[in-house]
Amino acid sequence: MSVLERLDPEILPVVKMVPVIDMADIPAARAALHAMYASVGSPPLNPAISREDHLVPGWESDPEVQLRVFRPIDASETLPCLYWIQGGGYVLTAPDLDDQWCETIANDLRCSVVSVGWRRAPEHPFPAASNDCYAGFAWTMRNAEALAIDPGRVVIGGASSGGGAAAALALRIRDVGEFSVAHQLLVYPMLDDTNSSPSSHRITDPELWNRQSNELAWRAYLGSSYGSSDISPYAAPTRASDLARLPPATILTGELDLFVDENIAYAQRLLHAGVEMELHVYPAAHHGFDRHNPGAGLSRRFFGDRDAALRRAMWKQRAQA
Repeated sequence: MSVLERLDPEILPVVKMVPVIDMADIPAARAALHAMYASVGSPPLNPAISREDHLVPGWESDPEVQLRVFRPIDASETLPCLYWIQGGGYVLTAPDLDDQWCETIANDLRCSVVSVGWRRAPEHPFPAASNDCYAGFAWTMRNAEALAIDPGRVVIGGASSGGGAAAALALRIRDVGEFSVAHQLLVYPMLDDTNSSPSSHRITDPELWNRQSNELAWRAYLGSSYGSSDISPYAAPTRASDLARLPPATILTGELDLFVDENIAYAQRLLHAGVEMELHVYPAAHHGFDRHNPGAGLSRRFFGDRDAALRRAMWKQRAQA
């Protein structure tokens, strides 16, 4: 049986309708993704949420980084913040890819969301994304008072390559030592460049994020260092030898996600390192299942677990005060 046929029955029909994105030609893959979003159309802006764009200094001599800040319009108080890193296999992007999602989080959790626009590979291989994400985070923390953000209640998070970048950012923040993070929300994160786990061999269906797509994405991101032992943990977090002293983490992944084995292994390593850790593995769920059918029962379970983790991380400090 194909892995595709094992998907949740509410989600499978949607997966079969979505055009296949061929990562062998990255410009064509980007164009196909843009066309898919254009066919759906942009949702109306949420009038209860403000958007404010900032161009902030890049890392050292790097170009400026774009941040988009979402916030409830009626909020005058200092709010917790989710610093969000978009996904896309480090190579794909689409206009306003996660804007509606960021609006929803800002509205439902009554928080600020800062979405970082990082440079994509292969035009900008590692460390471009890592530098952009750190520079944007550093600016956010240094300007927390002006943004009415509580620096003690900042969560970093992302999905897919954005989840991998968030895990890498947590490592970098720990190592630099200038800032702290309340929590890391890692949604089916892309962590391991070796593509060597059993699940990475099992997922080959072209309709899903599969073994071939994953290899092509890592090759684009890592450039000439791909396949070597000299890979920074700020690129592939599973390369980190020490996971101690990281912020608490929530990892959400699917049983039929190519990343499930590396996600479980990373969660286990965090536990062994003494890091507070919560792991959810959703049955019959593939990579990006919540995006394919947000109304499915499985997706609603995922949203509930995700939002509960964010609420605990963002509001626990206030509840204990």
